[in-house]
Amino acid sequence: MTSKKYINLGIIIIVVLAVTFISSCNEINTRSKKVTFDLSELIQNENIDDVSLSIYYVNPHILTRYPWSVDHLIKSSSVEKIVINGSDLEEHFNSFNQLNNIALMPVKHESRINARLYYVLESKKNGKLFNVSMWGDDNCIFVNGIEVQENDIFYDFIMPFLPDDAVKELESYLN
Repeated sequence: MTSKKYINLGIIIIVVLAVTFISSCNEINTRSKKVTFDLSELIQNENIDDVSLSIYYVNPHILTRYPWSVDHLIKSSSVEKIVINGSDLEEHFNSFNQLNNIALMPVKHESRINARLYYVLESKKNGKLFNVSMWGDDNCIFVNGIEVQENDIFYDFIMPFLPDDAVKELESYLN
């Protein structure tokens, strides 16, 4: 009777290990796939006057007691907010085109966001079209909620909209 219990226990352990192995292989496989998006396609059906870009940022060198979520950043009393409305965005459409169809590599190991910079492109009709949160471990960024490896294009995109002191702070942090 005792050997039957050990056999059953052994089968259960093998099944649990197999399920764990298969599910972890599936996670590795899905995290290694490239992520793409087409920002022009997202805004082509929008009335440009109804589209806005909001940028929220704090000095990235500020020490906090814990990592900030995007919500905490937005509600912080030390946050700086810049809003660029549709007609002012129109002259920056080349920047939108640079963001189109870039291949983003998801990170291998997920991390927790520590938001110091967040920007969101929104429309009155469809809400959030595109958003970027910075940073996680190893300066990874979160694009539409997906954690990806850092790409300078996401910094270059917002630099023209930031005041000079914020650009200097960001550049010193990145270097």
